[in-house]
Amino acid sequence: MKDRSAQRLFVFVPPHRALGGRGKLASSTVVSYVAVGARGAESGETPIALLPKASSVDLVFDTSDVFVAAVDAPRMPEAKLRLALPNLLEERLLSDPADCHFAFTPQARSGTVTTIASAPKLPVAVINRALLTSALDALSEAGYRPRAAYSEIYVVPAPAAGVLSVRLDRGRGVARSGKHDGFAFEFDGSGLPAPLLLAVRQLGIKRVQAYGRDAGKLVQFAEQLGVAVDASQREIDVTATESAVNLLQGAFAPGGLLGSLTLPKLTTAKLKVPLIWTAVAAATFLVGMNAYWLKLEAEARAIRSQMETAFRSAFPEATAVVDPVLQTQRQLGALRSRAGIASPDDFSVLNAQVAQLLSLAPIGSVAGIEYREGALRVKFKPGTADNPALQNTLRAQAIQIGLALRFEADGSARLVPSGG
Repeated sequence: MKDRSAQRLFVFVPPHRALGGRGKLASSTVVSYVAVGARGAESGETPIALLPKASSVDLVFDTSDVFVAAVDAPRMPEAKLRLALPNLLEERLLSDPADCHFAFTPQARSGTVTTIASAPKLPVAVINRALLTSALDALSEAGYRPRAAYSEIYVVPAPAAGVLSVRLDRGRGVARSGKHDGFAFEFDGSGLPAPLLLAVRQLGIKRVQAYGRDAGKLVQFAEQLGVAVDASQREIDVTATESAVNLLQGAFAPGGLLGSLTLPKLTTAKLKVPLIWTAVAAATFLVGMNAYWLKLEAEARAIRSQMETAFRSAFPEATAVVDPVLQTQRQLGALRSRAGIASPDDFSVLNAQVAQLLSLAPIGSVAGIEYREGALRVKFKPGTADNPALQNTLRAQAIQIGLALRFEADGSARLVPSGG
């Protein structure tokens, strides 16, 4: 069957508790399957990566992993109803609603329905979000994209005309006791399961229809059940799945937010074109960056050349130009000195301004004054300049008289002309 493509493939996900470890599926996880094609149906067990090819794939989860029920729900738009379901079902779930994915089948409702009691029941299904994501990722890695996912109760028909349908496989049984209700039980053929006997009596069942590989083992218990037991040759009833609540909706819908994250396995052929375009984009980026850097470097050389030309035209006696800005400042200072014009950073100018500034300081608070390289440093006596109020007063006054004041870590004050 691996080489022949089936029309429909049903993949039975093992119970979450049986996965062990992190509880995640992988392409190497062994699963049961039923492949339905033109030549009939075939079943077996195989790793996910070796599943038969099929035009459509259904994920079937263990009954214990999916909460299924028909509940009363208020009449509201589907988007709001999806947000309200966690609160409506919180008390009926064994796990945190925040960790679950909620799905439902919208019902056609009459325009006259105004109360919850008069509204039809809403079929809902709830599954652990991590388990659903893990299963979708594992199948996607193997190259399969499921079209639907639902509980195992939906692979057999709902009760009708006194007939209860069950599926028996791998030592476990699943019974569908309602359109959106069912239960699981252990069955190894050695004894009659009590849950099945109870369901037969409570539902008034007249006949049990058994599906699955172990269906024949139930026939021997017909007398204990008090009803006829028919063993079907089929693994499942394909038509019964039409009424299933599909879990692949909302964020997990094909092409949805999370559905788009589960990509098919990448191959070298699929990556070839994207890699070529990535390389072209990277090469274009590098060429563009180098071209831009060369442009900036040319502009910087042009500006420096203009500065050197302006400096040489203003001071032709200069023999070498290393730093046009610094050399211009020094030449202007020399010109001011020869002309008898004081520079803002001359000692005499700074000293006069500092004297005006220190008039606001306590008398006798200055320990010394030092002038070096256009800056005046005032040293205060210990404990004097530690006063924040005094520092703020001196800074404010310094700004008014055109000085920049900075207090050093040792408590001294460094003063330079504003902008210097």
